[in-house]
Amino acid sequence: MLRLLAPAFALLFLAACASGGPPKRIFPPELRAQELRLDGETATLQLRLQSFSTVPSEWLAYDLSLELAGQPAARLSGSPGINVLPQAAETFPVPLALDPAALERVRSALANGTALRYRLHGTVTLRPNGRASPIDYGSAISPVPGLEGVLR
Repeated sequence: MLRLLAPAFALLFLAACASGGPPKRIFPPELRAQELRLDGETATLQLRLQSFSTVPSEWLAYDLSLELAGQPAARLSGSPGINVLPQAAETFPVPLALDPAALERVRSALANGTALRYRLHGTVTLRPNGRASPIDYGSAISPVPGLEGVLR
């Protein structure tokens, strides 16, 4: 009897192992400011999208508000169309149209060598699920020694 059941258990075990690899899981991404670069009157924000999913995805769109030092600074929206590998991060530069008060807050942080608090909130849409994921991330960026006009 054992001789008949052993091959059957072996086949069941092999069938269970051949399920197609690791499970495919899709998690909401994280979006943060990696760098804010000021060049005269123009500013560029480097966004960093972190994927926690186990499948590749495509960054379809973003619709965000940027606050600097607790005050509204800019509205950001676009369609990067960037591919993001599983559990990896990608960056994307976004030109900023900062209002005069926000521009002054950035210049003040750079001149004084102090950190500047920021908050990004809105939505990010990624494929494969195509749903807009809410984003609400706050932190601080600081002047980078040796790089004029750069906060990280």
